[in-house]
Amino acid sequence: MRFMRHALTTGLAALAVATLTVPVAGAGSAAAAAPASASAARSAAAAAPDGFLYAWEHAHAGGAHCKWNGNNANWAGCSDKVSDVWNNGFPGRKEDVRLYNGREWTESWVCLHQGHSIPDLNASGLKWFGSGHGQGTSVNDSISSHAWVDAC
Repeated sequence: MRFMRHALTTGLAALAVATLTVPVAGAGSAAAAAPASASAARSAAAAAPDGFLYAWEHAHAGGAHCKWNGNNANWAGCSDKVSDVWNNGFPGRKEDVRLYNGREWTESWVCLHQGHSIPDLNASGLKWFGSGHGQGTSVNDSISSHAWVDAC
């Protein structure tokens, strides 16, 4: 079942990549630099995950960006200003990412499954759940930390 879900997710992600991404407009963050274009990165990742969580300042891979391949308790330069996220982690253990409203993995949270992306957090209407500050409010421009987890 997990393999079928992954295969379907990968196929849908490839279709979304073809229609929803634009080149990264600017570089610069506290994390490592992302590939030259979001479209190229997402297309390549549809075939081969690279183990990173990507975040962009503006919807559809616009503006400044950050990426991480491990847990991060303080998004620093990307904290509270991300409108596009993409989990391009490896399938298997620690494949999902729990995004937190607070630093140090605190407050309300949402989950981003392996291979999934939300290219426009504002338009998606995604709200924080789980107890804590932020519960029921928009995830857009309010992520402060994340942790890789086995399942959400």
